[in-house]
Amino acid sequence: MIPHTSNEVCSSIRFKLTYNISMKKLFLLLILFFFSAQGYAGSCPDGSDPVKSISADGTYFVYNCGGNSNNDKKKKDAEKKPAKTSSNTNTIITTINPVSHSGWKTHYGIKGINSHNFQFVNDSKESRRGNQYQRFELRDGDCFNLGNWDDCANDRQRVEFTAEPFLPPKGNQCIAFSIMLDNDFNTMDGSPTALAQIHQRGGPTGFAGGFKSNPGVLMFHAQEGYYDFDWLYLHGSRTNIKQTDLKFRLLSLDEMKDKWTDISFCLDFAKNNMSLWVNGNRKFNINQPPTGLHLPESIFFKYGIYQSFVTKYKQKYNRNTPTQIVYYDEIRRGSSIEEVDFNINPNLKVID
Repeated sequence: MIPHTSNEVCSSIRFKLTYNISMKKLFLLLILFFFSAQGYAGSCPDGSDPVKSISADGTYFVYNCGGNSNNDKKKKDAEKKPAKTSSNTNTIITTINPVSHSGWKTHYGIKGINSHNFQFVNDSKESRRGNQYQRFELRDGDCFNLGNWDDCANDRQRVEFTAEPFLPPKGNQCIAFSIMLDNDFNTMDGSPTALAQIHQRGGPTGFAGGFKSNPGVLMFHAQEGYYDFDWLYLHGSRTNIKQTDLKFRLLSLDEMKDKWTDISFCLDFAKNNMSLWVNGNRKFNINQPPTGLHLPESIFFKYGIYQSFVTKYKQKYNRNTPTQIVYYDEIRRGSSIEEVDFNINPNLKVID
């Protein structure tokens, strides 16, 4: 056996100590890494993953929540687009006189509406085309007596404009509009919101949801997170009409928030056919009479915000209905898709 010198013994001891300490650090790091992967992910109050770093002496991990969640939220809130409001917020507008090349003579609103219900927004950067666009806002309790119909008594809330002239149920009737939802727009479970519709005058009558109803022809509904086209197929007797909804899902509501969507459709009474386009792309074609089994005296276009059966929502959630804000622009009518859809015919004049 070869004897070791004192220097060799000391070196051996230092190596063992250094080796043992290093191994312990490594072992501790491995244990901490395993437990951190299992138990620390998503443990910050805001639901985010903590930021991992190594302690000063290298023996353990340090986990810190960012502590900036409030600052991040403030930053995101600051990045939100400002509310689209008009400078004339105290003006009550119930009549619009559109330019002649829009195909319309006038748009008239509901008597008794408030100044917040409808305003023009003068902003060429935010409009779909031109210098201004229309802003609709519906709050809880915004129901009105329309003369021959009382929304308040029939569990409805609305702010809508009706476009004239009324249209005869013959030939090819084409309509287009651009629509944008406010960033905070929310639907109401059990209470559909109509965002534009074709209604009829001198047509069949019946009941819906236990309430007297003068059914429409078609509706664009915001419901269940989507924007749907609902064709109301009417059948049965003229005084006790039955309604079967044929639904087409167009796009999600998130796709329509702070972004314009162009809708156009044609009701061809000569060919018993209906077609619809979204942003210039044909979505579907229905080979059926647009008004079902009964022809009305006339049809007419309405747009704005229209909520039905609002009590269902209030009773289910024990709270008021949410405020809804929607914007419209480029509302047209004509006898062909080329006369109303500027995606298909870019030469169409701007409507202001």
